[in-house]
Amino acid sequence: MSIVDDNAVVDNAIAEVSEVSSVVPVAPVPIAAPPVKKIVFALPGDNFSSKFLIAWTATISRLWETRRYDIMISPATGSYVPFVRMATLGLDVLRGEDQKPFNGQDFDVWITIDSDIVFTYEQIIKLIEATDEHPIVAGMYRMSDLVNYAFVKDWDQTYFKEKGTFQFITPEEIEKWKEETSFKYFPVVYSGMGFMAIKKEVFEKIKYPFFDSEILTIQKEDGSVIRDICSEDVSFCRKLTQAGYQIMINTDIRVGHIKPLII
Repeated sequence: MSIVDDNAVVDNAIAEVSEVSSVVPVAPVPIAAPPVKKIVFALPGDNFSSKFLIAWTATISRLWETRRYDIMISPATGSYVPFVRMATLGLDVLRGEDQKPFNGQDFDVWITIDSDIVFTYEQIIKLIEATDEHPIVAGMYRMSDLVNYAFVKDWDQTYFKEKGTFQFITPEEIEKWKEETSFKYFPVVYSGMGFMAIKKEVFEKIKYPFFDSEILTIQKEDGSVIRDICSEDVSFCRKLTQAGYQIMINTDIRVGHIKPLII
């Protein structure tokens, strides 16, 4: 066989291989699904308004539709608020003092929403996504005095000695702070727990029972002593900051707070 013939045979063989290769189906590269976050919704209380139920129903259905969240609901009722808070974390007095939330069951974020809060799906998403930046995040809502937000920047004992309470932050102060800084997250030492998200890792650094009340003692200049019983959310926030965590307020989230008003 001549050299030309040999080359022709090789060319034909390559062409046949190419033809076969061109029809071999190639499996599509799978696109990784977004990670599913395990979210626990804590719902303390047994008296939910129609506004809350409408907000809750609309939110939970849309969360399920996204297929991005594995949702667990943890309700609790009772006459003693610290016990109710503990129950929403799946805590049980019979398991002893070294227990963890839900007996060590895995989850990513614990979100607690009080029964008098009105919110939207978009605000829940903002709260969840905020935990990618900060492990403890709360939304803003007004207190029943219609003047202050339910959070405190500093444990100002001088202010407490005069007023008998710590200094809450006003909407005007937040607006001014946002204009001056262009920041979104406002650091605080205390926030009400009406609309708060906490990552699981935080609970590894604080100890059961988490919400036990403390006695706040402050001595005045004249030698007299002020004693105050901390509420369960104040005690909890103090434990968080003592463990080295910074509580952040997402100032882009302002939810409604249902309170009776006599006019």
